Amino acid sequence: MSASGVNGRRTEEAISKHHALSITNGEVNFLWWFIQGSIMNSDTWARLMNSYGFCERHAWIHLSIETSFRDRFLLGPTILYQGLLDKALHSMRPPRISAYSRIRDLRATDACMLCAMNIPESPAVMAPASRLDRGRDVGALRRFVSGLETLWRGYLCNLCHTQKSNVHIETLCRRHLLSHMRQRKALNIAGQRELLNGLYEGVTRYQNSLAAGGKAASDQDRAALIGAIGWCSGWRPLLAMLGSAATGLIDVELCEH
Repeated sequence: MSASGVNGRRTEEAISKHHALSITNGEVNFLWWFIQGSIMNSDTWARLMNSYGFCERHAWIHLSIETSFRDRFLLGPTILYQGLLDKALHSMRPPRISAYSRIRDLRATDACMLCAMNIPESPAVMAPASRLDRGRDVGALRRFVSGLETLWRGYLCNLCHTQKSNVHIETLCRRHLLSHMRQRKALNIAGQRELLNGLYEGVTRYQNSLAAGGKAASDQDRAALIGAIGWCSGWRPLLAMLGSAATGLIDVELCEH
């Protein structure tokens, strides 16, 4: 089974057990080191750009680890998602009128880095129990997203939320957008571009606020980061954690290849 297939199974199991993320000690240990600055490695950055960040499950695990150890000082995620949104906006700008060119530029061309590593559930080296306990606890993530829920709900993918084919489509995540493009369904590309522009501007303001002397970020800016993660990777694990998950699961292979 492919790494994405294994992760899809883990996501399905996690949602069915009402434990949306099921973070392992191995993932905590790896991501604790990762958030120390690995994103600035050129090879890592290229891999993340090619894979549009992380898979659905690991995207929210990454944010959970960041909030557990960094609280709201989320410099790494703002840098990452500013880059991914810039890439997505480039593919949506006129005069790109070819659906194929949009599909080509919006799909991931590499697997989720963490899935591909197949990280053991237990770390290979000894890690402090306090670090592992803190990293597995999704309380910081829950507090962060719950306090901003009224703001990020406007970015929520309709199909991640309902999984109903007859729902009125206004907002789609990247993977559902790709699925609709492949099926040649009618889409409001201008509306998608407006959504991405808003997310990009908010994430950029959040990032700038973290620099010395930067203007404080607003709650809307922080909500834009949540929206960016949901748009790039999907919303279901977050919704499951909050108790509002859709019952159906999108095929992880369908929209990427």
